[in-house]
Amino acid sequence: MSTAFKVVLVLVSVLALSVFLTPVMYAILPVFKFEKIFNRLVMAFAVAGAAWFVRIRKESLKSCGFDFREPWRRLVAYGFFLGGLTVLVVTVVEVIFGPRYVREPIIVADVIQRFLKGMLSGVAVGIVEEFFFRGFVFVQLERILKTWMATVVASAFYSVTHFLDNGQVFIPPNPGIGDAFRLLFGYLEPMAFHTREILPELIGLFLFGVILNVAFIRTRSLFLPIGIHAGSVFAIKWQNAFLRKGPDTYHAVFGSTPHYDGALEWAILALLGCLIWVFVRRPSLAS
Repeated sequence: MSTAFKVVLVLVSVLALSVFLTPVMYAILPVFKFEKIFNRLVMAFAVAGAAWFVRIRKESLKSCGFDFREPWRRLVAYGFFLGGLTVLVVTVVEVIFGPRYVREPIIVADVIQRFLKGMLSGVAVGIVEEFFFRGFVFVQLERILKTWMATVVASAFYSVTHFLDNGQVFIPPNPGIGDAFRLLFGYLEPMAFHTREILPELIGLFLFGVILNVAFIRTRSLFLPIGIHAGSVFAIKWQNAFLRKGPDTYHAVFGSTPHYDGALEWAILALLGCLIWVFVRRPSLAS
């Protein structure tokens, strides 16, 4: 079988398993929303499918970017610092010039809770998404496309997948396989009917995807992008314990609620990408 056929086979298998197992899981775990179970199964099977694809091609973890002979702890730490610092710079500028303001009062229990949740979310998202989007999608694309083209395609795919939202689909009290199919097709609704509204976030996530790909390209290791991703997610979630943003209306410079949908955020992300491209070298990091 060709590589393209195997990729399609994995994708179809992921979707089929998610559709048929969601009603079963919902019957076992009715405390969770039907659509949430479906979305989590799609994510879990996608990652498992990527791992299976790597295995059947007899590829090593090293080829996916998990090379533990490198100073991986240092790479993760560098990345975490860069990701957190980037969010901090955006936040400080928005507090001084934009719509963000200091929360009053600051609740200690909330600070601790958001710290722990932010750290757990950051680590989980960093590892899972970087393995899938960089270690699998980008690596496979780079084998058939030029590196810059693979970067564009992988970053666009990374951005678009964040808007595959089926939360608007009505789910009856006793859902079945037919409702799972409706959720599957409901993924396309935001892209098809709300493109203009989500465009600023699409651009920001695309730029962030490019940065993560650049970090991978410069080090050929997933550990730097994992650190950047984890640090960014952690900082975004934890800063909500200290800060609030003004009215949730879109501003051309400062965006709205996310940290990646305004011209300011785009400029800072572009600067981060340039700094990584210029200063990050695999030999210096591996020394």
